[in-house]
Amino acid sequence: MKIEVEFEDALLDGLTNSIKTQLESDPIKREALAKFAVNQVIAWMGGRTSYQSMTEQQTDWLLHLLPIFYAGEVPSAERIFNNFSVPYGRAAYISRVLLEKQHTAWRTKGREKLRAALKAKNDEADKNNKKGDGLKYVPVSLDNLAYRELSVILEDVFSDEVALSPPVNKAQSPGRRTLDVPSQLFPELLKRLGA
Repeated sequence: MKIEVEFEDALLDGLTNSIKTQLESDPIKREALAKFAVNQVIAWMGGRTSYQSMTEQQTDWLLHLLPIFYAGEVPSAERIFNNFSVPYGRAAYISRVLLEKQHTAWRTKGREKLRAALKAKNDEADKNNKKGDGLKYVPVSLDNLAYRELSVILEDVFSDEVALSPPVNKAQSPGRRTLDVPSQLFPELLKRLGA
């Protein structure tokens, strides 16, 4: 059955600019949101959906809404907090839950981003290594997914190669970190990433 939905402008005015702009300019997103909303209400009315808490409801809703508005992007606490009116502490919890639910896909994406970031700086590290300056740091900027994967790989590296120097955190902002990575680590990290 097809049901058509019309949104009142006043409702859209309450949304963040990012989501409002997407809805105004993209009929596919409007249709996806309308379909989601109608399905949620009908499932609730029919007794097929019940939530034990607001957090459980918001987690389920965001599992469906984030791909509509932010397809292919990491479900971060900042994005949830800034765009869906979820308190920051709950947004942080929900983002961790969503990452765990989509564990394999995000880990793969994190490894790809880490590989790309290291490859982009590998020439500089290679020059340092060839000059015998393997301890010279090379700055690398990573998003949270890539950083998580780096942490996992480093744990393995340092259990095997205790003589290597670790990276140093230099700066952090929401969603990004800059690290100084010793040049001597690059070959080992890239090898473990299959590059």
